[in-house]
Amino acid sequence: MIQGKLINNNSPKLTIIFQSAGRIPDHILDKILLKQTSREEVALYHQRYNWIKIATNQETDYLFLEDFFSDSYGWYMIDSGKDIIEEFNHQLSEFIEQHNYKEVITFGSSKGGTGALLYGLLNPKISTVFSVVPQINSIKYINKYMNKYKSLFFPKPDTRLEKQLDEIFYNPELYKNGTHKNTTIYFYTGLGDDQFTEILNFQNFIVEKVKSSTIIINSSQKKHTPVVVDNVSFIEDLLHALENNNKISNKNLVKLQKGLFLLKDK
Repeated sequence: MIQGKLINNNSPKLTIIFQSAGRIPDHILDKILLKQTSREEVALYHQRYNWIKIATNQETDYLFLEDFFSDSYGWYMIDSGKDIIEEFNHQLSEFIEQHNYKEVITFGSSKGGTGALLYGLLNPKISTVFSVVPQINSIKYINKYMNKYKSLFFPKPDTRLEKQLDEIFYNPELYKNGTHKNTTIYFYTGLGDDQFTEILNFQNFIVEKVKSSTIIINSSQKKHTPVVVDNVSFIEDLLHALENNNKISNKNLVKLQKGLFLLKDK
C-alpha cells in the first residue's frame, strides 16, 4: 500500500511529502473512467512527484508518498469505496520503524496537505506537520471539482462513508488515543483559497488540542494554486527551517498574535 520514492541521506530525520492532485491529466482520468488505460500507465503519472525540487536538505531523508488509490486518487483515505486510513497508517509506522527515524515531518499541498495533516495527527511517530492549502472537507472538494470522477472513489453510493471522510478532522475517534497532543502544526493558506474558512475554523478547533498550531495567511486574494505557486520560495524556506529546528526570517511575514501570521503578498 505504501509506495513512493525515498531519497536517502542516511539521516535520523525524515520528511514525508504527500502528493497533490494534478498528477493525472484530465484526459487520462477520462480514460480511467472508461477503463481504457492500464494501471502501469497511470502509475507513471504518480511517479512525477511534485515538490521534488524541495528535497535539497542533506540533513533529512525524503519520502515522496504516492496516492495511487481508486485507480486514480484516494486523498490517502479511500480506495474504491474502502476506508484505508488505519491500514495506511499502520504501514507508515512500519516504514518509520524499519528505517529507525527519530524525527518525522509531514508536508504537502492541497490533497497532499490533507494527507500530511491527517497522518500527522494520527501517527505518534510524526512530530511536525506543514499543511499547505489542505482540503479540510475533502468530499466537499470532490463534489465541487471532481464530481465527474466520483464513481472512481465511491463505486457504490455510500453516504455514511462520505460523511465520515468529509468530517474526519472533527471525528472524536481521531483523537481518542491522544497521539495528537505532542504534534506541532503549521498551516499556510490565503484569503482567496477555496477552503480558507474551513482551514481557519479548524485552526480554532485544533489549537488547544495539540502542542501548538500556527496559521500563516497570505494577504492576497490569490486562488488555491497561485497562492502556492507564487510563494514556493517562502514555503521551501519554512519547510527547511522546520527540518533544521530553526526560525524563519522573512521581511514579508508579520506576526499578528500568537499562532497567527500574515504573509504580505501582492
